[in-house]
Amino acid sequence: MPKFSSLKISRSGLRLFQDCPRCFWLDTHHKIKRPPSYPYTLSSAVDFLVKQEFDKYRRSGDLPPVLARHVGDAKLYSGAELPTWRENFKGVQYFDEDLNAMLYGAVDDVLQFSDGSLAVVDYKSSGSREIKIYEEYQKQMDVYTYLLDRNGFKTHPQAYFVFYQVDKSGGGFQNALPFIESLKAIKVNKDWVGDVFEQAVMVARRDSPPEIETLCPHCLFVSQASRYNNLSNESKFVGDILQETVIKLD
Repeated sequence: MPKFSSLKISRSGLRLFQDCPRCFWLDTHHKIKRPPSYPYTLSSAVDFLVKQEFDKYRRSGDLPPVLARHVGDAKLYSGAELPTWRENFKGVQYFDEDLNAMLYGAVDDVLQFSDGSLAVVDYKSSGSREIKIYEEYQKQMDVYTYLLDRNGFKTHPQAYFVFYQVDKSGGGFQNALPFIESLKAIKVNKDWVGDVFEQAVMVARRDSPPEIETLCPHCLFVSQASRYNNLSNESKFVGDILQETVIKLD
């Protein structure tokens, strides 16, 4: 990678960097990715339908009931940027000229309060009995809020999750899947995002992978698996890199 080439780092890329800088470097330099998880097609379908429903309220100027019950003095944002902000691989974008790098992420929705501040809204569907705000959910909202802030928008101190929790009390499927709708608000903290973004850019521009004290599960698996002769040359390359770390740790 040219040392001063422009970079594009997604929110999920930033998450990968925080999880394992070495995996992030391999992905950025050589497109060597972690095995993907199974696609959440049911969750994606729920997101699609909720967006359609919320857009109807947006056109009428009303808040969806789940928001109206808990959020006062606000409306669904209807700025011209919203379609791009919601589009995967585009989203809300911030280009840092000093770093010559872009950070971006796609939001589900945005609220606008009477003081002009914007709050991110994210839809979550779950089959769990208990709704939990995981650390990754918090970081997700922090990054989105940071991106809005860096684009010159005043941001609200809170972000909102609209949860759709499967109601399992019906005694059977009956060709229908009912959901319990609820709203959870969290306080956002965008202060950490800029520093982590800069660190990720610095790692991405290294000529060699960063040293790490402990191999992540994926790095450890590739290191062990690379000892077998039937692996591809690309996997052997990754294994050679990771094996250097294993030797140093030993």
